[in-house]
Amino acid sequence: MNDLIIGQANLSNFLSPAVSKSKSIGTSYKSILADELKSEKTLSTMYNETITKYFGQSSQIYYHVMDASGISRENWTHNDFPYEKFLENQVDESVLNWKPSRVNPSQLNSEVQSKLTATLGKHTIVIPPELEEKLETDSNLREKVISNVEKLYNFHLQPPTFKMPGVKEYGTKIFGSVTILNAKGEVENCVVTSGGTIMGPDEETLREIELERIKKLKRKELNAELLEQARIEYIMTRDSLII
Repeated sequence: MNDLIIGQANLSNFLSPAVSKSKSIGTSYKSILADELKSEKTLSTMYNETITKYFGQSSQIYYHVMDASGISRENWTHNDFPYEKFLENQVDESVLNWKPSRVNPSQLNSEVQSKLTATLGKHTIVIPPELEEKLETDSNLREKVISNVEKLYNFHLQPPTFKMPGVKEYGTKIFGSVTILNAKGEVENCVVTSGGTIMGPDEETLREIELERIKKLKRKELNAELLEQARIEYIMTRDSLII
């Protein structure tokens, strides 16, 4: 276990005779240090706060202790990979040995889209047991892990470098994520999914569409008037020729 760091205020309490008298009812030095340790945030708590910070939603959040760092990059990036198995209270460990049964399908494939949709609104982080043991006593390591995770989430939440002109997303975007750590606290694999919005014309394009609709309506009305005038003129000319 790493050396415990006692804040200045707590240290003064230990040395103060007045406080010593008040603690004479049985509170020991070790129990005070234990309380101090318990007051520190666990990685699970920090992860929950991170999810709220980046995705701002009432999500289902999972924290699993198991070694999933051995999943190959090839399998992890295959569009058939069952990410949703990590987003449950109990992980089916067969997912650790998953292998693709077909050529990598398009993300637009209906089965792929269905699997990705199943991850929305859910987030999980998977910690190897070796790392979990260190995290219990090493606050610096906890900060490092959260920093690594936040960098990745920040990358995934960046707006796309290209924007289709005249197009806007409507609705509330929902996110999901699965983050796998290795024994060193580095992110081994991560996937962030999103959905819940539809693409449509932006406000300026909608105004242009409405203006064009009004113009077409006016042209239609004008053409109708011209046609009626032409019909009347034809009738008058025809009648004059008969006379």
